[in-house]
Amino acid sequence: MKVQISQRQLGFLAANSIIASSLVVLPQSIVDLSLQNAWTVPFFLFIYIVIIVKFSLFGINKLRTFHMQPRGMKTKVFALLMVIFISHILIRDLRILSGFIGTTLLPLTPSFVVTMLIIGCSLYMAWAGIEVIARFNELTFLIFICVVLFIPLSLVGEMDIENFEPVLGLKVIPSILQSTYIGLAWVGELIIVLLIIGTIHPLKSAKKTLIWGGGLGLGMFFILLFTQIAVLGAEIVRYSSYPTYSLVQQIRLTEFLDRLDFVLVSLYFPTIFAKFALLFYGLNRSMNLLIKAENKITLIPLALLVGILSITLLENKSLLYEFQIDTWATLGLILEVLIVFTMFFMIRENLKKQL
Repeated sequence: MKVQISQRQLGFLAANSIIASSLVVLPQSIVDLSLQNAWTVPFFLFIYIVIIVKFSLFGINKLRTFHMQPRGMKTKVFALLMVIFISHILIRDLRILSGFIGTTLLPLTPSFVVTMLIIGCSLYMAWAGIEVIARFNELTFLIFICVVLFIPLSLVGEMDIENFEPVLGLKVIPSILQSTYIGLAWVGELIIVLLIIGTIHPLKSAKKTLIWGGGLGLGMFFILLFTQIAVLGAEIVRYSSYPTYSLVQQIRLTEFLDRLDFVLVSLYFPTIFAKFALLFYGLNRSMNLLIKAENKITLIPLALLVGILSITLLENKSLLYEFQIDTWATLGLILEVLIVFTMFFMIRENLKKQL
């Protein structure tokens, strides 16, 4: 039976690939450079999303179906780039999430145990296939959207408009551009879904779906970033390791409902598990394209290898920060551009065969 997911599920997967891990640490890095003007950065990032989606899928509306030829050189290059790209994201995100859990929720639990638990939960879905991942992500992401909308509504009384002053000006343009450059590689991670672009129908709606999915993810990121600056202030956000968690801790509905942070964080975890499941599925699919196979046997050893590398390579917190902000900004952007160009030529190849 042919694997197929809906347009809405594809859009939610694209949105989740942007927001799931970036909300943990990216706001601090953006605010550190742009201070109170950081809320403008998502608008520039959306332009980047539109560009890479339109270029990578240029001409796909003329295709009836899209196939990746396992024997083709373009497919092998695409798969190799995806293996490198997804491996780096997994190593980075596993270390970020295990560090977050170890710092805020389970300080006495070894990071190795936390990492293996994350991998175990994600592998269960990845093994079931992309249809299960898409359905699970669709359900949990709807809940997560409600959580993100609830946060600013519950903190309206804590917002201070003075936290945004002074507003913009010519002198802040370089810092905004620097923040935008850091965020490009993070939001560009939605190109992971190019691996499953052939599972949707009709293909002519793919570009529109990825653009609104990317816009949804960035819109949620904008809401959280704007609320952090409005409630905490730029100076607190820039020196906070996990500003989104610090923001959630400010929610006080009543005297007996003053620790909603654990509830909201628990509603967030399914979305990050869905992203990890998509990443593991994408890594396994890319490896299968490279070795001309169709099996799940490589999934478990690949996941364990990535987990071990995340612990050993990025054990130092300063090294992790340097990688996720400075190194990934350039490395991720280069890989994304190469993947986009390769996808463009693969679509050209499919067009020649179907015309």
